[in-house]
Amino acid sequence: MNNTVILLGYREGIANALIRHGFQIIYIVSKFKPVLSGTKYYMVKDLEDAQEVLRCLLNLPIYTIKGVVTGNEDGVFTAAVLRDMLQLPGPKDYRSTLYFRDKFLQKQRLAQAVPHAHCRYVTPNDDYSQLVVEVGFPFIIKPANGMGSFATTVISSEFDYETYFRQYKDNLSYVAYVAENKITASEFTADGIWSDGKLRWFSICQYTTPPIQCNEGKTLALQIISRKDFPEFYEQINAFCLCALTQLQASDGVFHLEFFKNDEGIFFNECALRPAGAWVPEIITLSYGVDLYAAHAMLSLSLKQPDKRPLPHYPSQLFAIVLLRTTPGVSLTRQDFYQNFDLVELDWTDGEQAEPKGIYGRAGYAIIKHEHHQTLMENVNKLIAFTEHKNA
Repeated sequence: MNNTVILLGYREGIANALIRHGFQIIYIVSKFKPVLSGTKYYMVKDLEDAQEVLRCLLNLPIYTIKGVVTGNEDGVFTAAVLRDMLQLPGPKDYRSTLYFRDKFLQKQRLAQAVPHAHCRYVTPNDDYSQLVVEVGFPFIIKPANGMGSFATTVISSEFDYETYFRQYKDNLSYVAYVAENKITASEFTADGIWSDGKLRWFSICQYTTPPIQCNEGKTLALQIISRKDFPEFYEQINAFCLCALTQLQASDGVFHLEFFKNDEGIFFNECALRPAGAWVPEIITLSYGVDLYAAHAMLSLSLKQPDKRPLPHYPSQLFAIVLLRTTPGVSLTRQDFYQNFDLVELDWTDGEQAEPKGIYGRAGYAIIKHEHHQTLMENVNKLIAFTEHKNA
């Protein structure tokens, strides 16, 4: 096997892209998924533990390994270490990857390049009143190297502050958590391709619901917004991403950059060097025909595909993803969804006992589309309301 690739963590889109390009895959994962049955996979406790993953890899049978790829946030640092240790192609500056994992280091490196929240490490030993002076009131606490909205909480009182650390008392490292001033604004993502120090392509998605509210039982939804509808906004974000990624010294790959927009301007939130979660790459493929999974896999292997055609600036249609949740007392079937909405795709188990999964409490998902931005937004909100109050 001289075309073997190590994939840290399982992501279907990346696995399919590698298989299409003729690679054999060895998976190293921290969680078993049924789809791994019949494949070559090895379990580790923590993908972020580079030593453990390297020990696992060094004990594998002899293969000619062509590279290491990951689409998981907790595999990015480890992937760079493995490439460096084994002299494989792709990004291997593992120090630089930390500026896309640690929220304090990231904002520290950005300095004044783009506007962003004031950020500092925080521990239970920090004085609450002093934190209010430094980062404002209310402020946000979240894991320094977390992903999504996990353990991200608005702190509005000293009681909230003490409660937070009682809840997450198992990790009291000095660099485990950060505090940031709260920015009140609409939230967006820019997802695209970066290589050779250039912004090759990107698309903007808008959050219908702020992700932090998902910790309070709200439903996460995102929708593609078109350059045709918001040309000036796209020009703004083009310059914004170029500035941020240059300052952060991004390596070649796919990026997922989150930002805020309000009357005061554009504010950087955070940026990762891997494809987004929450089915964002899927709705981008549906909208533009651009496969960010494949782009990420190839750039991770330093395989730059020839430009057969320019990547499209405008989506064929606008798509949205809704991560469906269950609501006590509301029983929904697949038929209910299809009878009330024009769905592109639906993942749902009939009944109200569907087991929530992941950090957003997902029990399923729905993809919908429309050619008009405002109508799509209205339909997303109707779908969310329907799941909460079917007969209202």
